[in-house]
Amino acid sequence: MGIFHEIGEAIRYFSASKKHPEITFYSESGIYYQNFRATIDELLAKSGYTLLYITSDQKDPIWEIAKKNNRLRPFFIKGLLPIIFPFISTKTVILTMSDLHNFHIKRSTNQVNHIYIFHAINSTHMVYNPRAFDHYDTIFCVGKHHTEEIRKTEEIYKLPAKTLIDVGYSWLEDLESAYKNATSIKAKSRPKILIAPSWNAQNLLESSIDPILTKLLPHDFDLVLRPHPEFIKRKATLLSAIIEKYRGHHNLEIETDSAQSSSVKEADLLITDWSGIGFEFSFSMLKPVIYIQTPMKVHNPDYEKIGIVPLEIKIRPLAGEVVELSRVDEIDQIVIRSLQDKERNKEQLIKLRSDHIFNWGKSGAVGADYIINYCQKK
Repeated sequence: MGIFHEIGEAIRYFSASKKHPEITFYSESGIYYQNFRATIDELLAKSGYTLLYITSDQKDPIWEIAKKNNRLRPFFIKGLLPIIFPFISTKTVILTMSDLHNFHIKRSTNQVNHIYIFHAINSTHMVYNPRAFDHYDTIFCVGKHHTEEIRKTEEIYKLPAKTLIDVGYSWLEDLESAYKNATSIKAKSRPKILIAPSWNAQNLLESSIDPILTKLLPHDFDLVLRPHPEFIKRKATLLSAIIEKYRGHHNLEIETDSAQSSSVKEADLLITDWSGIGFEFSFSMLKPVIYIQTPMKVHNPDYEKIGIVPLEIKIRPLAGEVVELSRVDEIDQIVIRSLQDKERNKEQLIKLRSDHIFNWGKSGAVGADYIINYCQKK
């Protein structure tokens, strides 16, 4: 779509925002609809508001979903986003994009409540850039770790206090529901192992994929290698080399469609590194995870100043098994042992989930209630 189409979309958006001045969502990519879905559904059910939804993805699922509900209005704006964002005037704008105002996308200059919804349960002070959340007014916290970290950051750097809402993480709830209700999960004659790394430097695909596959391929496993979408985009040459090297192995599938989720639901065990998918997999489906101890994903070199151990370090050994790179040649035996122990570890995962995630099963309603109450008061 060209610039003239975007200009038309921007005109449509601002015209709609005059008639419906309450709520705007913005999504960088279609994959983030999953993080908005529960809140959107609750808003549509509990209020009469029309929801405006700006997306920068022509393949965003919102286009099809909006056809079934005329109170959901999507607009495609990408290149013009830095120009239009400062002029947004709805009472709220809801995003999953960290670093608002730090780069090319600036806050609105109007009296708008900028609300952040997390798309991972990770801590705020290590894997995100410094000041990643400084320019938000309201944060929908996944768990008490977010509340504690943000308040400590505000104290240390003398930042204005944000509104922090104990919401939870609806995407995990959706994963649990989809897994429990799935009718399309294929009957398996042998275990399915999903390998889904992060995309940061020296991730599993760059550091240890060869010894892992060398050990696992001879076993009676079905293996699915699922590169991160950013890895696919940024490391296409390396990915092509991996695909070519392992072409022809009947029990290995390399999945490059990030919208495809059946492999996640069907997998019996996950191997990852520092990717947020580890917690999503274990907390939603109560299945075993093996974490390869690649170099940590650190985007804030000053994270230790906060004085709080990041969640992804703190509970990793409790939510799965951490394997040092020096032990990767034992990965096949570790996989076998983890599969044998998976039932006895479920209670521990349920307790971890309860301890670290707010409002399990009702987070969408909690978030929607806050937005509705805010709009009614303004």
